Amino acid sequence: MKSLTRSSQFSEAIKAVIIVNCLLGVRAFEYPRGHLRPALSLIYFLVVFAICCGGFLNIEAFYANMKLMKLEYILYRLMHSVIVLSVILKMSLGWWNTKKSKVCYKKISKIDDTLRQLGVVINYDKLYFAIIGIMSMWFSIVIVVNIFAFNHLKIRTNTLNSIYMMVVYTISLTVDFINIFEFYILSRCLHIKFGFVNHLLCNSLTNLSIKEMKLGIFGIKDYTKIMDCERSKNVLSMKVILQMRRRVQSRISVSTTENPDPVVFQIKSHFPFQLKAQSESKIQSEVRNRSESHTSAICQKHKLLLPILKQVHLELCKVSKLVCTTFGVQIAWEIGIIIMFLTGGLYNFYNRYIMNQQHVVPEQTLLTMIMCFINITKAIFLNRACKNAADEGNKTVTIIHTIYGCNIDTDMQEEMQQFGIQILQSPVIFSVFGFTMGNHILSMILKTVSTYLVIMIQMSSSLESNTAIQHLHF
Repeated sequence: MKSLTRSSQFSEAIKAVIIVNCLLGVRAFEYPRGHLRPALSLIYFLVVFAICCGGFLNIEAFYANMKLMKLEYILYRLMHSVIVLSVILKMSLGWWNTKKSKVCYKKISKIDDTLRQLGVVINYDKLYFAIIGIMSMWFSIVIVVNIFAFNHLKIRTNTLNSIYMMVVYTISLTVDFINIFEFYILSRCLHIKFGFVNHLLCNSLTNLSIKEMKLGIFGIKDYTKIMDCERSKNVLSMKVILQMRRRVQSRISVSTTENPDPVVFQIKSHFPFQLKAQSESKIQSEVRNRSESHTSAICQKHKLLLPILKQVHLELCKVSKLVCTTFGVQIAWEIGIIIMFLTGGLYNFYNRYIMNQQHVVPEQTLLTMIMCFINITKAIFLNRACKNAADEGNKTVTIIHTIYGCNIDTDMQEEMQQFGIQILQSPVIFSVFGFTMGNHILSMILKTVSTYLVIMIQMSSSLESNTAIQHLHF
């Protein structure tokens, strides 16, 4: 029941992802909690890697005995080599970047503490259950794929070898999935954090606590003093107004009882009205002064809170760069795998359904369609998450100038200018190994797949018609 409690920390919400990373050998595990065991993790990583290598050798022997077209055989060998390198690369870099990932989680926790003290309600219940749901759905898809793959593999090999190859396929697919999923979670988390900063700016920074705040990133101890002075001024002004009213009423009552002379009464009957006018003018001046002091206090709050949000925004930019550094090579490699797999899958569909050069196997067709759908989904969600986070982070400068652009205070103008220069000098960009993530990546994938597909179709026709090429292993 402890796992279903409220998740207040980011590291607790993604605990399931961390556990799967450790089980796959992608991340160095901790035992006890908070103490990394790099030596034991390296031994476990090597064991998992040896299991994968043995399975990949069996898979290579399996495809070597199959009768394939010339270019199709080259494509299968190339994809097999790329998958092996992908597993090696992602497992090695994941284990090596364990400390960077922990630093990233700690920075996000500190930013959460700062935003909570600024009045933002942050909990990770939805994220926690979304992670559990997505991972459950993923393993369900893997089980379905393994069932179809087992029926296809047991035709050409024995049962134990088929199970062994399915385990290796499961490990390789899960390693690819968990890297992309963790990167997506971090991108989505940064998008939400930038949204909180923009929301505070749009609300004019009014929902704050009055007590002294120690924010970890920036302190605002003067805020309490300002609010205490403001309250004391309001209390004193109300006391002065009440005393003046009582004095005026007492003078009016004394003047009416002690002077029954009609002439004197007529003269003094105008005196209360004069006192009343004076008291009203004093009350209006007090109200005016109080409103001016309240306005100045609000401006002072803005002066204190704008640097805090500027520093929070800067920390979020640093976290985004750290995320890109940690996962950049893996994500760039995954984009290449997506292009290669989509090209190979469409080429197989072309051979089987358009050229009719091979016998159509329903299980193979279904597996290819599932894998193409998974790769397309990965590409769309990755690029959309990065684009939304970058747009939300860069939108802050527009909100600042919209809200505070008409402010005549020189300090506020200077602070706004510094904030804008900070965002312009360090914009939010999700760049992985030289590729800037965004919608243009999707168009680049589509163009590349189309280009290579046309080239492969032309090469296949020339290779199959060339009888000078030997047919060994084809």
